[in-house]
Amino acid sequence: MPKVTDDYRAERRREIAAAAMRCFSRKGFEGTSMADIIAESGLSTGAIYLHFKSKHDLVRQVVLDVLRGRSDDLIGLVALDPMPEPTVVIRRFVNGMGHDLGGPSILVQVWSMAAREPELAGLISELIAELRRLFSAYFERWFAQHGLDGAAAAARADALVPMVVGICQGYVLQAAIVPDFDPELYLAAVALIDFAAVPAPAAAAAPTPPAPAAAP
Repeated sequence: MPKVTDDYRAERRREIAAAAMRCFSRKGFEGTSMADIIAESGLSTGAIYLHFKSKHDLVRQVVLDVLRGRSDDLIGLVALDPMPEPTVVIRRFVNGMGHDLGGPSILVQVWSMAAREPELAGLISELIAELRRLFSAYFERWFAQHGLDGAAAAARADALVPMVVGICQGYVLQAAIVPDFDPELYLAAVALIDFAAVPAPAAAAAPTPPAPAAAP
């Protein structure tokens, strides 16, 4: 019998995850059964369960694949010279998420599931932390190209990244649930933000010395 290689296993997992994503896009996570995924993949039941124990395992794999794909995209953007402007990076990130997921509603469903499932919540937290680190690396280098020294650039980047992640999350949420959401108008508004003007975080205030004791 030919030996099954790690590359073959990885490719088969990606194939199954892609079939699951198509089902999730059509029917949502809750409405999709393992039978749906098996039929979509064209593989046998045994072949599916050899790689994934349950639908939730597949959900985790899909989330992992999508967010890793966005991580790879950010790594590529950080390496460009000259670097693209922040609005270009944000546009590419949210458009990439929509393309990978087949629509923003899937990500909102993932957030809902994560609120009920600690293991999935932990995975998403780890991946978001990695995305924040990559956004921070981008902004640190971008600020450096705009004349800030290393420490100042790092401080500005760390202060800015939570807002940038919130902008991306806000885009996804509104695109999923607001009927008349205009993505181009949203991204045009993001372009009005002067990211270079974001102030550095204030230094921690020095402790107030104790008042002198009253004279007896």
